[in-house]
Amino acid sequence: MKKLLRCLLMTVMALCFSLPCLSAEAATVALLPLINNAQNYEEANQIFYKEAISTMNSQKGFMMVENDKLTAAIDAANIGNKVPGENVLVKIAKNGDVDIAIAIQLDKIEEETLFSSEENKIKINILGRATSYNALTGEFRNRKINHEVLIPEVFSSRWNVSNEEWGKVVRAEIKKALAAKK
Repeated sequence: MKKLLRCLLMTVMALCFSLPCLSAEAATVALLPLINNAQNYEEANQIFYKEAISTMNSQKGFMMVENDKLTAAIDAANIGNKVPGENVLVKIAKNGDVDIAIAIQLDKIEEETLFSSEENKIKINILGRATSYNALTGEFRNRKINHEVLIPEVFSSRWNVSNEEWGKVVRAEIKKALAAKK
């Protein structure tokens, strides 16, 4: 009798431990095209998609969606040169059948060299907006992007520091938008 009771108890415990694994489902994410208002900065789109997709892939529980239904919902929203508001993102999420909708707008990337007697520095200022809507929680976020950094000029000889900083901004905004999953 003890063996039967022990076997039954072990079966119930194994079932209880495995139930949470069965309910885990990936949240679907719609990444709207970048709204690029920056003058003469064409590579912003490539950096945006590269960093956004890699950030989503590194986060567990998220799946980026791209299909005809979502494309039709984005086209119907008729987004201009400003990030969409709450009502538009709610409509895109509902009509595109996604859990999270993310939109980012790049307004300006300024790079200025500051000369000094110690060390020359590059001042990079990135301006824009980011909005996201999470249908799982009903949360809408509208954030202003104002990223300013000083970097020693010597680093600019090896790589494009403004591209690197834009990539950091995209990664940070995507992580913030995905943080509110329940």
